[in-house]
Amino acid sequence: MSDAKKLGLTQFFKNRDKTELILLVPASLSILIIFLIALFTLWEGIPAFASIGPKELLTGSRWAPYYGRYGAFPLIYGSLMVVLGSILIAVPLGVLSAIFIAEYMPRRLRDFIKPIIELLAAIPSIIYGFLAMVFIAPVIMGLFEVPLGRTALTASIVLSVMVVPTITSISSEVIASVPREYRIASMALGAAKWQVTKSVVLPTAMPGIVASILLAFGRAIGETVAVLMASGSVATIPTPFWNYLDPVHMLTAAIALGMGEVPVGSMHYHALFGLGVILLVITLIVNALADRIMRKMPREVVRI
Repeated sequence: MSDAKKLGLTQFFKNRDKTELILLVPASLSILIIFLIALFTLWEGIPAFASIGPKELLTGSRWAPYYGRYGAFPLIYGSLMVVLGSILIAVPLGVLSAIFIAEYMPRRLRDFIKPIIELLAAIPSIIYGFLAMVFIAPVIMGLFEVPLGRTALTASIVLSVMVVPTITSISSEVIASVPREYRIASMALGAAKWQVTKSVVLPTAMPGIVASILLAFGRAIGETVAVLMASGSVATIPTPFWNYLDPVHMLTAAIALGMGEVPVGSMHYHALFGLGVILLVITLIVNALADRIMRKMPREVVRI
């Protein structure tokens, strides 16, 4: 290391107090752990891409590892289908609930309701999966007259319940943090309460609301036990492909089902890590899109 670099590092540490240095250690450790997890997943997943081939693994139409078929496309499609369905259900519920809590609910009632909503996120996912099997699946069977109640719709419904607290909690905090002066100025110009909310508060809070939705997507795409119990775990593409009343299989569920039994070092073992690599790539793409959206979105939009 050159003298200039050594001097720069020395100056950096001299300009930081002890609290900053103490906080720097766990922050750096977290980054290191994430990097090592990603590196290990790639290391174990690369043999699957090398032997099976990226095209077969990503676009193959049959996932049957015990028969030597490792087409993960039905799993990718099932994951995106269920997560998209859950987001379509959760976003209106979560955002509207956040608006009501932050703008219209009395403060005392808000302080009582918000912790209860946030407690929904602390319920173990296996409880949600059990409720989906016992209550939601029979309702789906009776309502739509399908032979199996564990479908993509069942998984989407239970997953939406799991991610609504994330959207509601973060969005309500963001909406409540919009400066009070914006509301007062808008009302002084003659705007009604609903006009202030629609044209001033929501546009200003939109970057935070989008962030809450993306966090919910991250929670949904990584969920395992609940969707394993609710989705049916059938690795086929629904017919027609938008049919939410067919059972599906998901990437996380396939990893959970196979990893406990598979021989270490086998092709099935590496294929499961290949699924993990696909999950990592999907997460990185979503985060990159989120960052791009957040950068382009105006931070303060006041229009009546």
